[in-house]
Amino acid sequence: MSSPDEALQSAVTALLAKLEMQENGVRDTKKTVNTLLHHIGKPPMFPDLAEENSTRANLAVRPDQFYGRPLATGAREVLEARGQAMDAREILEVLERGGYDFAAQGWKEKDRLRSFAITLSKNVNAFHRLPNGFFGLPKWYPEAIKQRQSSRTPSNTTPPEEETREGENLEES
Repeated sequence: MSSPDEALQSAVTALLAKLEMQENGVRDTKKTVNTLLHHIGKPPMFPDLAEENSTRANLAVRPDQFYGRPLATGAREVLEARGQAMDAREILEVLERGGYDFAAQGWKEKDRLRSFAITLSKNVNAFHRLPNGFFGLPKWYPEAIKQRQSSRTPSNTTPPEEETREGENLEES
């Protein structure tokens, strides 16, 4: 990568970290609003966060469940326990609650989500990234994986340049 490309990549990385912090701040504010509404007997204004909280409750983990275990194994177990696709942030939060030691990986807290999502995306044998950004297990999507693989294999058709050359030869004769 050239120097200008590295500078741009560095800027993108910094902006993604800033965005993640902003999203966390927005989530915290929404949680606070929901909590205050709950205290005055009103329904939550941000039901998506209420769903997120119920999801967390459905995935009870021991505080040491993932400590000292391989990352992919822990992530796979979280997905299997949930039984459906999850976004990287949700999986990461469950792993953290279960004692996974991301610091031992050398991952800084501000880059943790990004690093985790990249790790899941690269491990195509263990995880399948859906078009909406969620992650699931490949065994849940055999047809989609087959279609994706077949669309990536080169076809046996003649390349357009050769068709043109053949057509030109026919016209010249």
